[in-house]
Amino acid sequence: MTTIKTVFVVGILMLFFAGCSQKPGVIHYGSDECAHCKMMITDKQFASQIVTEKGKVVKFDAIECMAVYQRENDDELQGAIMYVNDYSKPGNWLKAKEAQFVKSDVVNSPMGESLLGFPSKQEAQQHLSERPGQLLKWEEVSQTEM
Repeated sequence: MTTIKTVFVVGILMLFFAGCSQKPGVIHYGSDECAHCKMMITDKQFASQIVTEKGKVVKFDAIECMAVYQRENDDELQGAIMYVNDYSKPGNWLKAKEAQFVKSDVVNSPMGESLLGFPSKQEAQQHLSERPGQLLKWEEVSQTEM
């Protein structure tokens, strides 16, 4: 009987921890709403999300919305992971703190701050060689005022 109880407890714990994944969640474009501005999320290139330690997914229509939300709710988001879409490969999620950003002078994001996420400095610089803008790191983006 002890073996059955042990297997049961281990199984329950595995389900509990599997439910607390901090992997990016699914965004339903055209129906999910931005947690900050309440606009419908429609564009993969700009969508972002925060996944809390408990696995709750908070979705945004633009990187700048996530930055403001994170600043306003920092105490509640300890241990959370922030993700942005790769501008060049929408659907490829990047950890915001590891991504490179461009504040574009010509590409417009849903909220108008024109923040684009890239997986590397080289890819961001390649974008800048074709379109004007400014190179930023997450620390700078996270201070963006809207």
